[in-house]
Amino acid sequence: MLSSDKRAGRRLPLEQLSLLVGMNVLGLTLSLLLVLPERLVQLGFLGTDASIVLSGPWLFAGLLSVMTAAGVESIMRAHPRVHLSETPYTAILWILPCIIVTGTALTLPLLRDSAQIAFLTIIGSGVLLTLVVLGEYLTVDLQDPAYAFARLGLNLAVYLAALGLFQAIYSFKLRSLQSGSLTLVVTALLALELLRASESDVRRTWIYAAVVGVGLAESIWAINYWNLDSFVGAVVLLLIFYSLTGLAQQYLFGKLNWRTILEFVIVAGLVGVLMVRRLG
Repeated sequence: MLSSDKRAGRRLPLEQLSLLVGMNVLGLTLSLLLVLPERLVQLGFLGTDASIVLSGPWLFAGLLSVMTAAGVESIMRAHPRVHLSETPYTAILWILPCIIVTGTALTLPLLRDSAQIAFLTIIGSGVLLTLVVLGEYLTVDLQDPAYAFARLGLNLAVYLAALGLFQAIYSFKLRSLQSGSLTLVVTALLALELLRASESDVRRTWIYAAVVGVGLAESIWAINYWNLDSFVGAVVLLLIFYSLTGLAQQYLFGKLNWRTILEFVIVAGLVGVLMVRRLG
């Protein structure tokens, strides 16, 4: 826990943050203006064929994600809580910012016909990136006066990102091996952001996040056999994600009991009924 002197000395890294956001806005603008050649790569695994298109947007998404991760790492290591500045912990703080940058870079090619909407999207991405990085910084210390508000905002961002990513994965109607693998990676990464709030041992956090990822991968494997609308399928996956991460959080906090489990079962049941009624 921080002493009052250290907490009082905490300063928001506005200079580093403005540089990080500015470079991302510039990079996203260039990705919109420059059209790079594409290359198709054919892959095969366990009898399943897949193809990956390496294009300009993916190149920009990768480069900007690496730059964003480096920038976030620099900002977080400046926090007074130096005992948490270990790479397995600070790496978790890269996840949401990198998802924002990657998602924007891959969405912009779809908006080339509407320059105004495209540039508004870039500006919106910059604002969202600013808020998320500030939220990450303020939640490093559980005793920070702004912790509760920042944590609530980050949780909302995680669930919205999960809904969007689940819908994207499910809408492509990929083979179960492909969709399951993508869901495992995406879910485990997002779960890390939620589970780090427990300040449990970092290794335990990664293990529980991986378990949540496996659970969602198995779920989408089963859901692929249902004839669901992409949004409904995404909501079902989000419900499972919410339940698994919530139970894992309560366990890591040492607060898991039958009452907590019952609350999650009731919430899951209510949402399940709504989904059945919609399908009906």
